[in-house]
Amino acid sequence: MSRSIPLDRGILATAVADSVVVASDPDVKTANRTYWERSQPWTLAVVDAIRNHANSTIRALGEHLAAEPTAPGHYFDLKAALLESGSSSQDLFEKAWQAECVSRVGYHLGVKYERQVLPVSASELKNVAPRRAGSGRPPVVTVIIPFRDRDTHGTRLRNLFACLLALQDQSVARDEYRVVVIESDRSARWRDAVEPYVDEYLFAPKAGAFNRSWAINVAVVNAADDSELLCILDGDVLVDRDYIARNVARLQLPGTGAHLTYRDMSCLDEVATSAAIRQRIHEGTPDVDVDRLRAFRIRRPPSCSLWLRTEAFRRIGGFDERYEGWGGEDNDFFFRLHLAVPFDTFDDWLLHMHHPPAATLIAGGQKVNARIPWCSWRPEGPIGQRDRFAEEAP
Repeated sequence: MSRSIPLDRGILATAVADSVVVASDPDVKTANRTYWERSQPWTLAVVDAIRNHANSTIRALGEHLAAEPTAPGHYFDLKAALLESGSSSQDLFEKAWQAECVSRVGYHLGVKYERQVLPVSASELKNVAPRRAGSGRPPVVTVIIPFRDRDTHGTRLRNLFACLLALQDQSVARDEYRVVVIESDRSARWRDAVEPYVDEYLFAPKAGAFNRSWAINVAVVNAADDSELLCILDGDVLVDRDYIARNVARLQLPGTGAHLTYRDMSCLDEVATSAAIRQRIHEGTPDVDVDRLRAFRIRRPPSCSLWLRTEAFRRIGGFDERYEGWGGEDNDFFFRLHLAVPFDTFDDWLLHMHHPPAATLIAGGQKVNARIPWCSWRPEGPIGQRDRFAEEAP
């Protein structure tokens, strides 16, 4: 066995089981299809190695997990058998470690995960009373959440409500931060539902493809003048109670300009999403017990929970408004910001609630914005102009 592989068989057994799930569960494509496709040569090699394993028990357990990757029993049974398999699993462990070192998709299965949880709906969360700041004092940070829910049957709206309710339940005074949602669509579709839960609701009219970059820029231009700090937050993220306090404190240290709050994004399945929302919102827990969750762990994505100084945002010209549809704009902004300020990355759990896939592909499997060179944004005029897409008829 290679000297670079860990000696801990628990790590290696987990890498095997994780690779089988990543290779076999079709739901992984909703987390990140591109990363999943790129991982396939290595994760499928693990599946093949299990099928050719000398131990018939491991072969059978591996086949069970590949056939039913959401079953916790299959996952933990395979791991237990691998721990006891001796030297016969050396080649399998080698291949699993290669997959672990290459794949941008990991896996988490908590020991208390349950496959049956009562689903949570948007209408259910609307019954939780809203609470806004309303003090009139300049906030320390403005949290900006770009949003559109046109075709998910309310799933993204459900997630947004959960995100906003978690932001209301923070350990710092409510007037220390403002929450701004900017909806961009052909009409202000969800204004009446969302407005009671935010300090400011903004609408950016655009009938065509969603332009997240432009929507964020509109929100910064119109809502963030009084805040030294910005948080750009995905509306599908469920935050813990110390989220605001912890990240404001990080930007009060010398030599800090921006940071991501996480290394890996935990993309919850639908069952785990409902379980997490019930814990955090209905039970009022300060955070979510990750042992009750199942998630694909997307490694080092760029901007679901990004904190920075407002001055830095303006200095680099904000987000690149040429990006249309989902995908690519966050990488571009991350690269430009990383060049402009001292940039940190922390290792908090980032819980990303389940929703239908959003990335847009064109012919040949490329993302729709692949034609735009990274770090080439040079705005010729003011950013965040609300009438930029006025020509798009509703």
